[in-house]
Amino acid sequence: MQPLWAQADAGQAGNFLRYGVGGRALGMGRAFVAVSDDASGVYWNPAGLLGIKRIELTSMYSDLYYDSRYTHFGIVIPRPGKNIRDKVGRYLVGDGSALGFGWIGLSSSGYEQRTQTGEYLGDFDIGEHAFLLSWAREEVGSWGILRYGLSFKFVNQNFSGLQPFSSSETLWQNRDWSGGIDIGFLFQPFNAPLFRVIPLRYLLPFRLGLAVQNVVQPSWRIGEDERDHFPRLIRYGMSYRWILRDWMPRGWESARRFVGRAHILTTVDGEYYDGASHGIYFGVEGYIPFYKNRFVMYPRFGLNNRSEGPSLGFGLSMPLSHSIGVRVDYVYGFHSDLPEDSRFFLTVQMGREMDAAYFREASRRENLSESEIRKHLYRVIADYPNDAVSDVAEVLATLEDSSSARRLHSLTGGVGRAIWLFQEAKSLLAHGNIDKARRKAREAAGEFQPVFRQGERLFQDGELMDYGESLVIAGRMREAIEVLRRVEDRNLRTYFLLGTCLKALEDWDGAIEAFRLAVRRYEEEQDLHSMVHLSFLGLGAALVKKEQYESALTTLEVMLKDRSHRLNSNYPRYPIFWDEYAVDDAQFLAALAQLMMKQYREGVASLVKTQRLYPGLSYGRYVEERADEFVKALENSDRERIDRLTRSLLDEFFQQYNQPLQ
Repeated sequence: MQPLWAQADAGQAGNFLRYGVGGRALGMGRAFVAVSDDASGVYWNPAGLLGIKRIELTSMYSDLYYDSRYTHFGIVIPRPGKNIRDKVGRYLVGDGSALGFGWIGLSSSGYEQRTQTGEYLGDFDIGEHAFLLSWAREEVGSWGILRYGLSFKFVNQNFSGLQPFSSSETLWQNRDWSGGIDIGFLFQPFNAPLFRVIPLRYLLPFRLGLAVQNVVQPSWRIGEDERDHFPRLIRYGMSYRWILRDWMPRGWESARRFVGRAHILTTVDGEYYDGASHGIYFGVEGYIPFYKNRFVMYPRFGLNNRSEGPSLGFGLSMPLSHSIGVRVDYVYGFHSDLPEDSRFFLTVQMGREMDAAYFREASRRENLSESEIRKHLYRVIADYPNDAVSDVAEVLATLEDSSSARRLHSLTGGVGRAIWLFQEAKSLLAHGNIDKARRKAREAAGEFQPVFRQGERLFQDGELMDYGESLVIAGRMREAIEVLRRVEDRNLRTYFLLGTCLKALEDWDGAIEAFRLAVRRYEEEQDLHSMVHLSFLGLGAALVKKEQYESALTTLEVMLKDRSHRLNSNYPRYPIFWDEYAVDDAQFLAALAQLMMKQYREGVASLVKTQRLYPGLSYGRYVEERADEFVKALENSDRERIDRLTRSLLDEFFQQYNQPLQ
């Protein structure tokens, strides 16, 4: 009475359980140990029960061969005790646990019973049944989700109608009960050490599974003191959901919108089974939502080296009401000994769906610890892709270390990832890694741009300035101005960045206006060490370029009153000041302004002061090479030479200084 798909298993006790259950599993060629997220999981891998989002009931009835019938019924209740406060109760039946029950039965009828002499004693039926009580639990952390489970198996064998035909026979064989235990594990990695090199977007659809059936072995009685034990079976495998839109280039927006959330699930299992060759299983399941994502089609295909041929399957799920859904599955298997091997399955799902929105709401309950909040939020991430992932990733990023935060922002792209990339670009600038900073800034701008252009969300002023500054670092000044002018509540940073862009584009009047608006914050913010300080310098340079030398001197003198302070190293300076000071730039430019005003003696003295006051800074060293020329020209009253030298230095200054990044 062996299943025809597993001829090599003939003679093994408990062979009726090898037929398998579940429309999804059988449609995928029985490669299911790393999936197991429906009510058939009580059979395949109890750890997968927590992947079920509603109370689920499933049933199967199949006519096999020689009046044999194979039947299955299963029910799973995920996360039954959502409000249990007792620690033991919460562990056993809380919102991190699941309970399941399954029944599998194989029966055959119409067998004749005869004595050794051929005397007909009547007909009898053969029945083998398994009852499974399953429990699963999950542990959630930034490293991932580990699920584990147990199935307590009670098996029964009976021969209904079988009669003893001699006094030496006993009735022990008419009914036999035994018990056993199966265990299972599922692991979904997030930030586990071996998996950190893989971006979360491509890692979250990955699962590893392991199930060991008959850890405690049931057995059939075959004699007064002898039993035939069910063999141990070890199944291990991995599954991966290919989220189609994630594997398309970002420029293919039409195609990405068309495929939506369609995906392809692939799964591979290996199997060790006592008395049989090594098993290899492969399965594919498509997920095709349609009609506003309310209906879903599931085409399936499977292969394994245990069966006579491939399996084909198809499923269709549909809602009956807001709290009840139905899935119908069909499987066709190819067997040389059966004219048809068709099986139908019916699955009913009840109650509110425990999806990403459910866990997002759960994270907002009162009196939750930070650990509990994080667990709920990671459950949202685990269900990627969904509408809550972007917001949840940003919240989680504030709770995690920088490495994990970076991976979380990379998960969904868009503004969250863009801001992270922008912060990396600023950090690189602060350390003088300009080329790397440019690359990061271009990446950040690439994340900002589609959201900004398509108007998918309202940008906050801070996000607009981050976007604008990313464009500044990337050298895209015109685009930066377009973005920065969208800022409604403009502040020092807005005007400083606008002035930097306009100066780089040699719009000197615009730069003067922007920098003047920035320096007005001087009295309010007293920030001489970063943007205000540099706004004074930018304004002074623009005024010199417009030949408004007296105003330029007045502006630059404000900077020179605070000669000892360094620029704030946490803020990128445009241009980059390698020595983290800007007062030598102001002193040098003030000297050139005086010289352009024909104040030769004062101008040369200011130039020499640049060398004397700031000998180790950029322009202090720069003047050291030229100071003698100016002093000699002044001593010889060679004003034409002083004018030529001054023009040359101004040209060099603006050629270098006007570039936003050096």
